[in-house]
Amino acid sequence: MRSLHPPRATLLALRRPPRHAPLSTFSRQPHPQPRARPHPQPQLNPPKPRPLSFLASLLPNPPSPGSHQTLHAHRLLPYPPSLLHALIADVDSYYLFLPHCTASRVTRWITPPTTTPTPAPPAPPRLPFQADLTVGYGPLTQSYTSLVYSIPSSPGTPGGGGIVEAVSGAATTTIPPSTLHTWGYPSPAPLPPAHTGTGTGIFESLVTRWTVAPAPGRDDGWSEVTLTIRYRFANAALGAAVGQVAGGMVEEMVGAFEGRARGVLGEGMGGLH
Repeated sequence: MRSLHPPRATLLALRRPPRHAPLSTFSRQPHPQPRARPHPQPQLNPPKPRPLSFLASLLPNPPSPGSHQTLHAHRLLPYPPSLLHALIADVDSYYLFLPHCTASRVTRWITPPTTTPTPAPPAPPRLPFQADLTVGYGPLTQSYTSLVYSIPSSPGTPGGGGIVEAVSGAATTTIPPSTLHTWGYPSPAPLPPAHTGTGTGIFESLVTRWTVAPAPGRDDGWSEVTLTIRYRFANAALGAAVGQVAGGMVEEMVGAFEGRARGVLGEGMGGLH
């Protein structure tokens, strides 16, 4: 008679767990791969310098611009007035030595008349009349157009010394019309706002005047150089940012011109003291 119970070997095989579980019974997780760090991409378009008018956004509701301000600086230099005047009238070279000036170019000239006042230095073949300048303070820049008046000799200055005056914005020259006409300049008139570059810039008006005259009390060929800057800020936010250092900048400009004179003209008469 056939037994109804399975063989003993079969029962043991059913109870015994497999020695090695099939690989398919494990949940295999892949090892995480480290993420590659992206390489910094080179800046194809570096940030452009911001205009000085950007300073206006730093202060909310700025007050009114305020009144005109005037700054002065002086130097006694061992060179004759005519040589110093020629250096100051070389507006195309301003970017080489003036602090914060990054570009300078005369865009319009006038031809002086053949007859000039006597005694006076010979008139150069042409005189600057209009120039484009760019100034910068760190990442901030401002470009503007100025009318330039170069007067080699003026009866209105001590000893008949020379004047170089640059006028921007709503300002007009302080040189008398008769003196301007003597050297071939037209009657004074401000540039249209669209040409000045100051409407949205730092200055509402700006007059930079260099005067060169024989040094008072000396007859050894020395000269006195005076820089006068008269300005009015376009708004008070800009004035607060720049006005605190404006006085030091005028002294810095005169000091830079002294270095320019030494580099071009040498030590001069008796050297610099």
